[in-house]
Amino acid sequence: MPSSEKYKGLSRKVLQYSEGFLGIVNRIKTPGFSESDWAPLETLVDLRNFRRQGVFLGATAETSNWQHYKELLMRYAGASTWEGTLRRITEVPNLVYLELEERNARDGVMDVSNTVTIYEFNAAEKLVKLDVYVMPLGKRS
Repeated sequence: MPSSEKYKGLSRKVLQYSEGFLGIVNRIKTPGFSESDWAPLETLVDLRNFRRQGVFLGATAETSNWQHYKELLMRYAGASTWEGTLRRITEVPNLVYLELEERNARDGVMDVSNTVTIYEFNAAEKLVKLDVYVMPLGKRS
């Protein structure tokens, strides 16, 4: 993933969110992880109005508020690794489309998927909605 510093506007916020997501996935496995570790990610989010829609831990799409999403992320990150390769990022007013190849490893198996996530921002430029679309490409051992 490229550094968020190379971008501006809402695209920068999306890449900062990706950096924060990766930071959580990596730190959650270390001793001393605490609620304060969420702060960099939460500064980008409208915590009260946030909604995430799409698949996460299973094959069925679901809708989560911020607290539920954090719980899912803690379950995921405790047993997985994540990395992504940017394919394309497109910004229009209040929306950013992020296209990635994502690699999620768990129990020695890596799931590879193409994903499109639509990030929706409010007037204060806080993230209010994620719509996540996943196209599984296969597994690698």
